Amino acid sequence: MPPEHAPASPAADGAPATGDPSSAPAARRYVPLLDVIRIVAIIGVVTVHVIADHVGPDSPLAVLLLRALLAVAVPAFVMISGVLNLDPAAMRDGTGSFLGRRLRRLLPATVVWTALYVLLSVDLGVEPLLGEETVRGLLEASTFPHLYFLPLIIGLTVITPPLVGYLAEAPRRAWGAGAVAAVWAAAAIGLGPLTAGLFEEPITPLRLGALTFFLPYVGYYLLGRAAWTAAPTGRPILAALAALGTVMTAATVLAYRADWTQEPPGTVLLPTYSSPTVMAMSVAWMTLLLACGRSWQVGRRAQSWLRELGNASFGVFLLHFAVLLALRALGFPQATALDLLLLTAVVTAVSFALVVAGRRVPLVREIL
Repeated sequence: MPPEHAPASPAADGAPATGDPSSAPAARRYVPLLDVIRIVAIIGVVTVHVIADHVGPDSPLAVLLLRALLAVAVPAFVMISGVLNLDPAAMRDGTGSFLGRRLRRLLPATVVWTALYVLLSVDLGVEPLLGEETVRGLLEASTFPHLYFLPLIIGLTVITPPLVGYLAEAPRRAWGAGAVAAVWAAAAIGLGPLTAGLFEEPITPLRLGALTFFLPYVGYYLLGRAAWTAAPTGRPILAALAALGTVMTAATVLAYRADWTQEPPGTVLLPTYSSPTVMAMSVAWMTLLLACGRSWQVGRRAQSWLRELGNASFGVFLLHFAVLLALRALGFPQATALDLLLLTAVVTAVSFALVVAGRRVPLVREIL
């Protein structure tokens, strides 16, 4: 998740961040939009996991539209991480301090939450992970549907220091570097489905695992920073972003509904975070949102609530799946759309309450 929020960047007033990272100012103006995005995105993630087994090609168009828009949630988290981590101010105390602060939180969280979910899988009988399966799951970052995010964000954290130095000299470089990284990711991930019908075994140049899961997300990371430090201006450009977002959202809905995306080579367009339609949709909507909402401000009381909930989003991401599994094991109804809406609300509220409370406990705070 993004670092704890005292945002925004030195470019919060619209001026590019330039100069030596070590000379970046320590004080940064609070930008409520970034916390709002984190809060809305985590609610989106919870919703995705609640409705995952209830959405298919035959679902109503409104459901597929909702599912398409929810695909922006994880890219939004990664882009906000880029906004904050790639700020030269994040490196003001040096590489060692930066990595130490981030990894002291991420590494223990990875160990503890993986262990907790392995135990939970045994207790609830949910695809139990034991012995060799656990080790394989750790190496492949596949122990549970959402824990891939931990090695993903660890990988992005490790490559951050050289990226900060590269972007500090010319923030607009993030647009070019991010675009190249995004196109590379789409090609590397898409090559497997595209070659599945041509060769006996599909060509998969990139196998995702604990040490590589971050690679397809580098584009999002850089483009998040680009959208913040070199935000597009002018009504024609903003209108073009809205049009692109609308078209790509429609394309994502079509990809969910179409039969031809269920088998290779059509699966290349099946909406995943590295598919071309989801990438374009996510970057378009997020760039438009950051460009239009960066100057919005709220009062001190609202700031306090937004900071609290925004900083809790990392813990909610990790905890909510356990809450969801527990409620399902207790027989929470899921037969109707209203049931699913209520389940989403309960999982979200319980998860936030537990995380906000847990962050006040010294040792527990370290993994939330």
